[in-house]
Amino acid sequence: MIFRINPFKLTNNNIYNNYNNATPQQKAFPATKPMPYDSVSFKGGEKHMSSRSNAVNHKLAQQIYAEAVPVAKDFNSKLLKYFGTLKADERHPDRPLAYKKGLSVRIKTPASICEKTASLGLKNKNEVKEELGDIIGARLVLRDSTKTDEVLKKLIEGVKNNDIKIFEIENYRPEPKYSYLSKKQLDNLEKVCNKMRTNGVTRAETSIPSGYTAVHFSVYLNDGFKGEIQLMGIDVEQVKEIEDMLYKLKNNKSLTPKYKIIEEHLKELKTNKPLQRAITAYSKEQYIAARQREPYGIKSKRATKFLPAPAYVPPEYDFNTLYRMKTTCDYKYGEKSN
Repeated sequence: MIFRINPFKLTNNNIYNNYNNATPQQKAFPATKPMPYDSVSFKGGEKHMSSRSNAVNHKLAQQIYAEAVPVAKDFNSKLLKYFGTLKADERHPDRPLAYKKGLSVRIKTPASICEKTASLGLKNKNEVKEELGDIIGARLVLRDSTKTDEVLKKLIEGVKNNDIKIFEIENYRPEPKYSYLSKKQLDNLEKVCNKMRTNGVTRAETSIPSGYTAVHFSVYLNDGFKGEIQLMGIDVEQVKEIEDMLYKLKNNKSLTPKYKIIEEHLKELKTNKPLQRAITAYSKEQYIAARQREPYGIKSKRATKFLPAPAYVPPEYDFNTLYRMKTTCDYKYGEKSN
């Protein structure tokens, strides 16, 4: 799940309705609107759920969430400081970040923290903070994926000022030509990060089967938390909203309660290995097609549209169908789909 740039303003209370017994701090603190899904980490390949006894309990997950709230607020403020002026608007239509979705921040829900800790066997707060690098996540969404120089310049500025403490760079793309940042740009960023971090920065260039295309920056945050900044184009983000659901189901994870009807609709995906491979191939086609689309204009009303399901994929898995189902679920929960 990701937040929008209207910093820490709740449009409704659904962010807490999905949790049982939200803490007073959660209720009192005005959090930003969440992304449709928690960010996916690809480290270590596929992760399958193990026994819930291996997870932190819900009370501890709520406590971790509550402690993450002020950290996320500070993180959001720092990102606004550097990237807030890069969002396109009617006066500045050529800015590189998307009009409404250019900058967003999110915190994993307590339920998602429980699920993730179960898959990793984490049982206490220190282990969770040390091992879960995406409890707090941010996303920079490009309106025009060809204009990354300004974004990189601001990112480097934040690194030099020690406001953005990058310790890992992961470049995900199906082929090098689809990278958002060139090798030269990444080399420059890595050099600056290495000057700021005594233990340096690690870097990986990765192609994964789903074709997911983005650059992830892992960062140190306050109070022992780690975070993640994702850089991607707006069309890729739209594919990711659907592919994240499919990824969770392929790994036998549950969707959030509001998407229960989608989970039931796609239940075969949890156990059907040939179907999982077919969906992975279909997802890769979607990511490449999204990466090749022209930039959005500031007043563009282009409808969200995906490649139709090919012959090797059952029609109920068509991304267009799933997007309509997701939109319906969002509206039922009082949330406008992006």
